[in-house]
Amino acid sequence: MMAILLGVFYSIWIGASALFTPDEGRYSEVAREMIATGDFITPRLNGVAFLDKPILYYWLQASAIKMFGLKEWSLRFWPATLGVLGCLVTYLAGAFLFNRRTGFIASLMLATSPLYYGAAHYANLDLEVAVLISNSLLFFIIAMQMSLGKQRSLCLVLAYIFAASAFLTKGLIGLAFPGLIIGSWIVISNRWNVITKMHLMMGLLLFAVIALPWYFLAQKANPEFLHFFFVTQQVSRFLTTTEFNNKTAFWFYIPIVIAGIFPWSILITQSVFHHVKKVWQNRQENTVSLFLLLWFFIIFTFFSIPKSKTVGYIIPIFPALTLLIANFIDNAWSHGKSKGMTIGAIEFASASIITSICFFVAPHIDSLNIHHQLATHLYQAGALFLIAGLITVYLLKKKSSIASMFYCMLGFGISFTLILSATSPALNNRSIKPLTMELNSIVQPEDEIVTYYKFYYDLPIYTGKRITVVADWNAPDIVKNDNWTRELWYGMPFQNTQDWLISKEIFWQRWNSDKRLYVLTDSHYYDELKSVAKNKIFEIARFQNTVLLTNQEIKYEGTSSS
Repeated sequence: MMAILLGVFYSIWIGASALFTPDEGRYSEVAREMIATGDFITPRLNGVAFLDKPILYYWLQASAIKMFGLKEWSLRFWPATLGVLGCLVTYLAGAFLFNRRTGFIASLMLATSPLYYGAAHYANLDLEVAVLISNSLLFFIIAMQMSLGKQRSLCLVLAYIFAASAFLTKGLIGLAFPGLIIGSWIVISNRWNVITKMHLMMGLLLFAVIALPWYFLAQKANPEFLHFFFVTQQVSRFLTTTEFNNKTAFWFYIPIVIAGIFPWSILITQSVFHHVKKVWQNRQENTVSLFLLLWFFIIFTFFSIPKSKTVGYIIPIFPALTLLIANFIDNAWSHGKSKGMTIGAIEFASASIITSICFFVAPHIDSLNIHHQLATHLYQAGALFLIAGLITVYLLKKKSSIASMFYCMLGFGISFTLILSATSPALNNRSIKPLTMELNSIVQPEDEIVTYYKFYYDLPIYTGKRITVVADWNAPDIVKNDNWTRELWYGMPFQNTQDWLISKEIFWQRWNSDKRLYVLTDSHYYDELKSVAKNKIFEIARFQNTVLLTNQEIKYEGTSSS
């Protein structure tokens, strides 16, 4: 029943928005090209080898396209499905490691955490690898609390399968996190006998069978792949301070976690302190709490160290964190009262009322330039926060039960995540889907689609065509800029791309030929094109800052020449 309810909850408005760029456009296009070319070994983006990430996610996306067709909701099918799976395994772990109520609370908390829920409705790798790593760790710690038998062996088999799948989804972190966390737990708890119970040989065999064949085949098809993947993309991205975007401070993930797991984040401090105290008093009797604490702190610290950070990277800590908080709530529930819960409720009421004011005021601040569609959702969220805050104040005044407090926050969590999901179309201001729909109605098979000093990640997937991209592919600073140019440039050595990754000079030769070109660029480059093309340029349509034009006049309603 829980699986069905979570499935329905996670399917609401899943296809309401066009693909977000760059991530959803990029990764979905790789899966589409996999089906189009029949090559399931070398991932390709716009015809260029895209070897930044392993293959499993693309296989899943390709299977969704095969099953359901090329639709926004089908491209988000696997993230949502794995999101539900993560909640179910968290329930199973909480019920086995603590009690059924802890598992139930933890699962609901995870399902209604805004960042987890949002990631499950977003077609990139963050949620998938988080669930795979988390499930590996959860099945391991479940196995370690069992006596010898078939169930324990099954849990270990599942732990190794999920770890190998994580390695086949994102690379080294699929092994690094389980290894660091389990190793630290063994050392600190002084449970060296665990090593003899882990069936390591079976684990290594499963890992080799699941994960290694693709790496071997990818290297065979693309010489230098292993160096590029492990050294350039895995190790360098973690250690570098100069070559990747999203440079942030060490404390970046503190507000991300607070907002990403709200409203449950109001209990993080109390819950962590509660479990640290238990471990400090007797770590041998509280090995589960120690394991979850190590999981939380190791991953949080690991991702806080590098300068380059992305919001979704921190999601693997959420199952551990929700289990810690859920067990704290369960203890308070059993005792009927808790100072920590009361403090948390006060924080929730205060934060909700303050946040509601911010949401109501934001649309009236001209400098924010908030679109009216988004403003509507901000008012909805503001009303929700205000109502939740006032209800919590009422419950505090009446000295209501812990259960009442929990259900109040749960109702808020469900409502807020649904508003968040409904808001996605208003937040998606970078997709050029409207222009591609116009382009698809007029483009012919022999025509060429070109982007001029710009690459729109959703253009290939919405047109179903490889795009010709104009850029300075010999620029000496390409490697220093973490953008679309470098992504395509990295893949150029793996095949001959001179037909579709072209220079400005080649572009003008084609522009002045008899062949029709449809060109997309932003308004800045459009002015440059007009000055060079003179009268041989015809504007078809505009959307936001993007212009669609051609080099030959066509009969098309709305066409204007410049």
